[in-house]
Amino acid sequence: MSHILKRKLFNASRVSLAVAALLMTQSALAQDFIKGGQDTFTFNVGGIVNRFDTRVALNGTSSTGTVLDMETNGLSSNTSSLEVSGTWRFADRHRLDLLYYNASRSGNYQATSDITVGGQVISAGSSVLTETQGKYFLAGYRYSFYKTEAVELGGVLGLYGIDFNYKVIGTNLNGGAAKVVTASSSTTLPLPLLGVSADWYVQPRWRVSSSLMGLSTNVGETDGSVRVLQLGTDYMLTRNWGMGLSFLQSKVNVNVTKSDFDGRLDWTNRSVLLYAMLKY
Repeated sequence: MSHILKRKLFNASRVSLAVAALLMTQSALAQDFIKGGQDTFTFNVGGIVNRFDTRVALNGTSSTGTVLDMETNGLSSNTSSLEVSGTWRFADRHRLDLLYYNASRSGNYQATSDITVGGQVISAGSSVLTETQGKYFLAGYRYSFYKTEAVELGGVLGLYGIDFNYKVIGTNLNGGAAKVVTASSSTTLPLPLLGVSADWYVQPRWRVSSSLMGLSTNVGETDGSVRVLQLGTDYMLTRNWGMGLSFLQSKVNVNVTKSDFDGRLDWTNRSVLLYAMLKY
């Protein structure tokens, strides 16, 4: 065998060994990540950017409140805050989910027409201060009726909750002395949800997920509907740490006749979430 042929065989062997070592390393790394659908706990913390479209009416004992478009009347449509969420897979096909964030906004504008709020009237031309504070959570139980290493499809029984605070202060400076009108109210609304979810495990370290939930309900003092759409993806940097990005849209339309809040709430909230993920 010639010297040149021996050298070519030697080089080919080195390349083959290098390729084999690379494949073995990739295989070992892939096996080191938690396989799709095999996680027990997932905890996320990060930031959420919200874009609101909100309408609120606050009735009085003998008057119907004026429906106020918050974003065209002083409130910024965009806000950001901290969000936390997590999932507990307590059995192979059973999961519990929880997501929480809050949003606070305030703004001033000049009323172009009379406003009825909480049984009081704020006259046209008044300076109006509006404030809203909301705490939002989304909780759900998921059962996976179809599950493989690549795809998981589930049914969802959930709850969309809001702790909502609303305040309006009107100051009429026309005609001399200032006249101040103040109205405020707060309420907590738990709204039930039914829906479906889907998870696509592209590879052990990369997942794409989605869910769609909603329900029209007339329970006690609350009559209305809620719809929630969620789309997201996450990528594990190590076995237990990763990053995630998701889009959440919530649409709520309810009439409320509770003692602490008598009126109407309509809002659409489009949110983008960027977060760090801990999984094990």
